[in-house]
Parts: sequence; structure tokens; C-alpha cells
Amino acid sequence: MQPNQSNRKRALICTFTAVAAIATYFLLPSSMDELAKRTVTIFLVAAVFWATEVLPLYATSLCIVGMEILFLADAGGMARLIPATSLFPEDQSLNYKVFLSSFSSPIIILFMGGFLLSAAVTKHGLDRAIASRILRPFNHHPLALVFGVLLITAFFSMWMSNTATTVMMLAIISPLVRALPAEDKFHRAVILAVPFGANIGGIGTPIGTPPNAVALAALNEFMEEEIGFIDWMLMAVPLAMLLLVVAGLLLYWFFPPGKDLVLPPLEKPTEKISTKGRWTLIILGFAILLWLTSKWHGLAPAAVALLAAAALTALGVLRKHDVDSIDWNVLILMWGGLSLGKAMEETHLIGYIADLPIAELQGFALASAVVIVSVLLSTFMSNTATAIVLIPMVIALVNGQGESPVQLVILTALACSFAMAMPVSTPPNAIAFATGKVPVSALIRSGAVVSFICIVVLLLGYQWVLPLFPWAY
Repeated sequence: MQPNQSNRKRALICTFTAVAAIATYFLLPSSMDELAKRTVTIFLVAAVFWATEVLPLYATSLCIVGMEILFLADAGGMARLIPATSLFPEDQSLNYKVFLSSFSSPIIILFMGGFLLSAAVTKHGLDRAIASRILRPFNHHPLALVFGVLLITAFFSMWMSNTATTVMMLAIISPLVRALPAEDKFHRAVILAVPFGANIGGIGTPIGTPPNAVALAALNEFMEEEIGFIDWMLMAVPLAMLLLVVAGLLLYWFFPPGKDLVLPPLEKPTEKISTKGRWTLIILGFAILLWLTSKWHGLAPAAVALLAAAALTALGVLRKHDVDSIDWNVLILMWGGLSLGKAMEETHLIGYIADLPIAELQGFALASAVVIVSVLLSTFMSNTATAIVLIPMVIALVNGQGESPVQLVILTALACSFAMAMPVSTPPNAIAFATGKVPVSALIRSGAVVSFICIVVLLLGYQWVLPLFPWAY
């Protein structure tokens, strides 16, 4: 798209959104609280901007926090002056610090520590050294190779950014892919095993993908006891393993190897682990151990992440430019989402959402609607933005029925990671498609089937697996 066309499109979307937000504000029932009406308009702006990416996702988050301070906070904001014609409720008072405090959420600190650990692993070549070594035993048969790529990618995606994991794995397998016959479609199975493994593996830990963190942060607002690191893994890792098996079999079926295909040997790893690389391994090992045993020692996962980050920087494993290079934009995006959820809670908008017609759905019908909507939205927009928009609404709907929101919130977060049908669905999809070796038709065909099976498995798990966990109530 040409720059002028892009600017015109951006201006058109912004104008449409502004008109729609103002119209919505005046069309809302007069019985609705003033602050709730303002929150609806802010929510509308956020949803449209995140869906269309008319602004960078993090820029929209900053705008959202700014609008919340201007229009909702009377202490430190301008809520009583903007708009001057409105009747600001005398019995409602919000401080601007409510919206700023979301940036210090334990979930954001947990993710920041995870990003820094990932940066250290990548900087010192631990990811490439380990992945290339453990992939070699799988190179004896095409099906084993597909499963090897899936499993290794999924494992690293549990602890690292799935974008960084995808880049790393594609670099490792690229010599092998280049050596495969161009007419043999099996190379598509090997390439697509990387984004599918990254997307599915990310669900395995709270730090694996941002939707997980958004869900946990939202639930922590409504639960007396936090869902622990090991609690999440006990629920999510078996699910990930099952879906990886399904994905591997489907990829092998969609893109079978030729009868005479001989797999070329993988290049032997030449990188040696440096002293700082060993320090990284030690710190990462201790962090994982403390995360998995948090129920015993009581140290919060966010505190573990912070201590790991402190050790990495204090020992010189990471330098200033390394800290600067992590995905701060993702943290800002999460901040905007958490702040928007806080606004919906503080202005009592959640109570109004509980009265919507969809709230009449219950049990399996509501779960099906939530999962399908989550996957469809995540197919065409950022899965993090989808989770940010949907999770507060899901909590409101379930709370309106007097039930625990835990199960549906977890379903929403997991479903947001299972949109794999389009190049724009997730960063791993986009990176794999950018190799030029996978036609969009092949990605849509295989990704749509994998996504559909993930939906079915999620709903079956909602019926029979999630009820087995005591913290899901």
C-alpha cells in the first residue's frame, strides 16, 4: 500500500471510530452511570484500533490509558471538565493512579523477567546450541523430523518469546529445507511445524504467550488465591502435548514425503557455551525450579522473575542494550489491556455487560460461543489484543450468573493461541509465511483444520478436564 493510501485509510478509520464512539455515548441509555458510558466509548475505540492496527498496538494502549485519566479520573484527571456538559456523579471519584498502577502488575513483572531470560538465552547462543543438538536424533525419518521440530519449538516457546523461537528454529532447519527436493511438498510440513509448535507450546506456561498473562492478571482481581505456575502447567502442558501429536500427524498427512525421499544430514553444532552462557543456564535453571515449587517456598512467580532479571544484569550477562532490546511494546500493550479492565471494574460497567442477551447462554453453550469468537477474532487480529478485549467481558458475563469465571477465562486465553489459519494470525505464522516456501493456501488449509481440532479439544476439556482442578472454581 502506498504511503498516501495508507494515510487516507488511517484517517478514515480514525474519523469513523470517533463518530461511532460519540454516537454510542449519546445512544446509551440515560439510566447508565456517566463513567460507565464513558468507559464504553473508550472500549469501542480500543477494540477498533486494536482490530485494525490503525496505530501500533502499544500506541493504542498508551492512548487508552491517557483517555482513562482524562475522562474517568477526577483526581489527577479532567473527568469533571470533559465533557463540560455532562453531569458527573458526585458519589463517584477515581484517582489517576488507578490506571497507572496496572503497569506494576505482578503479571507484567513476570513477563519482563521472562523477556530478559529469553534475551540472555538468545544472546549467548544457548537456544541454537541446545536445539540443534536435540534435533539431530529426529532426523532419521520424515515423521520423526516433523515431531522433533514441533516438540523442540514448543519447548522453547514455553520459556521464550514465540517470535524469537520461530526465528531460531527456522534458521536451524533452513539448511535441511534447502537440501530437500523443490518438488517434494514435505518441506512445507517441516516449515509449518515451527509456527504450529510455537503457537501450541506457548500455552504451556504463564510466560509462554501474553494471553496467558492477561488471563491470570484478570483472574487475580477476582480470586483470593492465585493460580500458581505449576498449577497452570499441570493443566496446559498435557493439552499442548496432545495437540502437538495431532498437529504432527496432520502436517504429515497434508504434505507427505515422496517415496524416495532421503533426509539430508543436519549440520553439526559448532557453538561452544561461554562462561556467561553457563551463568545464564544456572539462573534460568534456578528460576524454573523456583517457579515450579512456588507452593512450597511461597515466593511469588513475579518475584522470582524479578530476582532472575536482577541476577542477569548484576552479573553482566545482559548489558544496557540487551535490556533496551526486549519487547517493551508487548508490556505496554498488556498495560493498556489491564488498565482497560480496571476501568470496566471501577466504573461498574461489568455489571451492565452481565445484562446483555448473550448472558442468557450458560454452561457449554456459553463456552462454545466464547471459544469460537476468540479463535475467529484472533485469526484476524493480535491474539493479545483479542484476549484483552474479551476476557473482561467474559468475567462480567459469568459473574452475572453468580458462577466462577476461572474456566471460561482460561478457555478464552487458550483459544486466542489457537488461531493458526492466516499469515496475520500470529507472529510465528507471519515469519514462516515470509520464507516464501509455504503458499497461503497451504497455510490456510492446514492451519484451519488444526484450529478446528483445537476448538473441539478445548470444549471437551471444558466438559471433563478442567472440573478436575480444584482452583478452577
